[in-house]
Amino acid sequence: MLGIIASTIFEAAILIEKLSSKKESTIQGKLFFEGRFNNTAATICICGIGKANAAHGAAVLIERFNPDEVLNIGVAGAFPSSGLSVGDVVVAEREIYGDEGLATADAFYTMDSLNLPLLSGGKDYFNEFPMSIPDALRDFKNKGAFLTVSLCTGTLKRALELERRFKAVCENMEGAAVAQVGISNGTDVCEIRGISNVIEDRQGEALDKASIKTAAEAVQDVFCRFFINSIS
Repeated sequence: MLGIIASTIFEAAILIEKLSSKKESTIQGKLFFEGRFNNTAATICICGIGKANAAHGAAVLIERFNPDEVLNIGVAGAFPSSGLSVGDVVVAEREIYGDEGLATADAFYTMDSLNLPLLSGGKDYFNEFPMSIPDALRDFKNKGAFLTVSLCTGTLKRALELERRFKAVCENMEGAAVAQVGISNGTDVCEIRGISNVIEDRQGEALDKASIKTAAEAVQDVFCRFFINSIS
C-alpha cells in the first residue's frame, strides 16, 4: 500500500481525482482519501501546514493504514544558488530541520553540537534525516538536500546564509517532520516537491497563486508519470 501526504488539498487534488473506489474519512481532524491507482492500494493524507501537522498526519497515516512507503509531495521555495526555477520538480536526498538549535549573537549551533538528539534508538538523529529515493527516481535530474523551517525565508540575505549553512536546494515547512516519523516507524519516506518561487526579498504578501498552481501540478505530473503509469 502506498501512502501519500501533502499539506493542503490543493497540492494533491489531481491525485485524489485519479483514485478509483475512493473513500473519504476524517481521523483526528486530518482528511484521508483511500482508493486505488490501477491495482495498487493508496491512501492520501491532507495533513495541514507546518511541522506539528505534518508529524501528526504522518503518524496517523502510518499507524492506521500501514503503508509500505510514504511519498511526501508539495511545493517549495528554491534557494538562489540552486539553479531551480518555478515549475521545476526536485527529489529530496536528505531532510534537515533548519530552526532547531541555538542561535547566538554570532553563530548558529545545530542539535548535534549541543548533543541533543531529536530521535534516538539504534542511532541518534539530530537536524538531518536521510530520505528514500525509489528506483523510479534514481536518475531524476533534480535532487538535493531539503530544509524544513517554521519561518519562511523572505530576504535574499537570509536565503544565502541558510543555503551556505545547510547546503540545501529548497525549503518547505513539513518534510523533516514526516521523515522523522517515518524513520521512527521503520517506514521509507520519499519527498518530491515542485518549485513555487525562488527566494528573494519579499513583502508581507502571499506568493503568486499561479506559480503555486504551476508547482503543485508539476509535482503531481511527475508522480503520475513515475508511479501511477508504471503500476500494473
